[in-house]
Amino acid sequence: MFYLLLGLLVILPIAEIAVIVEVGQATNWLVVVLLTILTAALGAALIRWQGLNALKEYRAAAARREVPVGAAVDGVSLLLAAPLMMTPGFITDAFGFALLIPPVRRTVARALLRRVKRGIDRGQVRIIRR
Repeated sequence: MFYLLLGLLVILPIAEIAVIVEVGQATNWLVVVLLTILTAALGAALIRWQGLNALKEYRAAAARREVPVGAAVDGVSLLLAAPLMMTPGFITDAFGFALLIPPVRRTVARALLRRVKRGIDRGQVRIIRR
């Protein structure tokens, strides 16, 4: 967990700056600014559209008295994608856009659930009922 936080707080911003500088040198500063604004706007529009679709899916599953697992996975993925898309930088945008692709987000969700299950099996994760 320490290395994950180190990567997110130290290494990722340095990598973002390096990529922005490289793109700026390959083009110019105006292109970097426009791309940053464009990806944020496009990401916000896609998140809004897919969020409304997830809400419709949730309501439909609830009406059928089913557990809305797909809608929940979509909602959580969109909650993770939103700050990634709003953070200036191309690396975070790439991760955010990846979470907007349904097969990618379902694969990520499966991997995270496997990891949580492994933690439960090893006794590293406990679920407390109140």
